[in-house]
Amino acid sequence: MLEINKDVKILTVFSALCTFGVGSIIPYIPIFGQEIGMPVVLIGNMVLLYYLLQALTRIPLGKLSDLVGHHKPILLGSLLYLFSSLAFLLSIKIWPLLFLGEIFLGLANSITWVTVPSYITSSSDALPLYSFAVSLGWLVGSPTGGFIKGAFGMEWLFLMLLLVAILLVYLSWLFYFESSKLSRRESVKNFIKMSSVTPSTIPIYPSMKSYLPAWRLLTGNKELLFASLFSFIVFMTFGLGASIVPLYLTGVGIASFMVGILVSIRMTTATLIKLFCRKFTDAFGNSTVLVAGTASAGLFIVLFSMTDRLIFLMILSALWGIGSGLYLPITFEIIANNTEESDRGVAMGIRGTLGTLGAAFGTWAFSTVAGSFSLAGALLSAGLFAAAGSLIFGFLFR
Repeated sequence: MLEINKDVKILTVFSALCTFGVGSIIPYIPIFGQEIGMPVVLIGNMVLLYYLLQALTRIPLGKLSDLVGHHKPILLGSLLYLFSSLAFLLSIKIWPLLFLGEIFLGLANSITWVTVPSYITSSSDALPLYSFAVSLGWLVGSPTGGFIKGAFGMEWLFLMLLLVAILLVYLSWLFYFESSKLSRRESVKNFIKMSSVTPSTIPIYPSMKSYLPAWRLLTGNKELLFASLFSFIVFMTFGLGASIVPLYLTGVGIASFMVGILVSIRMTTATLIKLFCRKFTDAFGNSTVLVAGTASAGLFIVLFSMTDRLIFLMILSALWGIGSGLYLPITFEIIANNTEESDRGVAMGIRGTLGTLGAAFGTWAFSTVAGSFSLAGALLSAGLFAAAGSLIFGFLFR
């Protein structure tokens, strides 16, 4: 890590803290909604809103980072995390603010998961460390959130998210200072000035125009299209973790803390497999490993839906993590190797857009299945869709 620039180190810590905060709260918002009497379909629509916002904004935000630099959008993202945590905290008294919290969190994630990877890919040595740090945040966040919710209640979990958001604002200032090369006093003044940014100062129109060149880039770049379609599938199954999976587990008698443990097991194996990703891809190639991993993840979701035994749920969570954990480093490498640096922000936006569209589709479609049939049936259909879809895409792009 010594050869990695300080600004990249800051963003790596920033990203790990982001995933820790999001991972600690996302699995428990559906459970909290169920506890206060929200129906499954309304919970699904709330999560759908979270992903749909990201799907609509990631490409323009990727272009925005290309136009104005990375430090300003990252600052904006940290402020949106702060607003999100405040809305969630107030939702204890006014429950519809859960929707506002999801809106702010969705926009914050759009910025984080487009702008930061775009910047990180400019330092090839940092990409493995970055993907490991992101997974580590998910790994630690879920059981921490489950423990806090089970032991102290949802209000304390929202307070922890507020603390994380404050730390993110601080880290975004450090990054602003490092990347702008200003003195600390100048960077503080600039930072405060940027905090009061207005829509008229943001190049919104050029950013929105990025949809057309993004479409040309996607259709004209086979490798980017391949990576983006697998983003759709993997995020579809990932979205289940924010909606169907927590409800299914509590429905079969799993306590909140154990829900976090099961999520953590999946994230642990997903994190560890990233360390060996290069060995698999060197031996079999990026596309083969991505197809095999995603198809196997779908199969394990099918088996997951067929049991309520804790020991089997643990084993299948671990296998699910192994299958899906290869996705992130492989797709990032495909994009880094097959796009120009000037297109990197938009390319990451395309990948993120297809991914969050997958999460939105999965949340909507399988929440509908859950409302009409059962939570287990929703998981079963999602697993079959993921396995079949990955095999079909693998055949079409071979």
